[in-house]
Amino acid sequence: MNSGTLKLIIAALLITGFYTWFGNSIPQTAWEAPKKKTFTPQMKPSELAVEGKDIFKSAGCGVCHSVTGEKLRGPDLSQVSTRMDSGVMAAFLYSGTAVMPPAVKPPANLNDDEVTALVAYLQTLGGKASVKIGDIKPLK
Repeated sequence: MNSGTLKLIIAALLITGFYTWFGNSIPQTAWEAPKKKTFTPQMKPSELAVEGKDIFKSAGCGVCHSVTGEKLRGPDLSQVSTRMDSGVMAAFLYSGTAVMPPAVKPPANLNDDEVTALVAYLQTLGGKASVKIGDIKPLK
């Protein structure tokens, strides 16, 4: 083995050792899957809207849709409640469009109560939440 090869091996070992030490010095954290939320018919629309905002964020809606007027791939939803009623919003979430998958199938995979909470949140974008659990009926 010549001295150039030996220097290369030593350099590779030193670099690997440094990154191993550095990686192990970073504190590790435990990851937990999000807990499923419990929705009840007694929840106020404003309470549902708070949960719906969390769903909007965690389901990835904000990847395509802005709620601040920003231009993204999908339509801006900052004033959606002035253009659509809760039934139309729910229909979009249940059926999707040519480019948007239904929210009740992967990747979002929302259940009926989560769709209702999301609609309540969307109602607050330009209006006031009014929908409650049981108001939105799934499309057949």
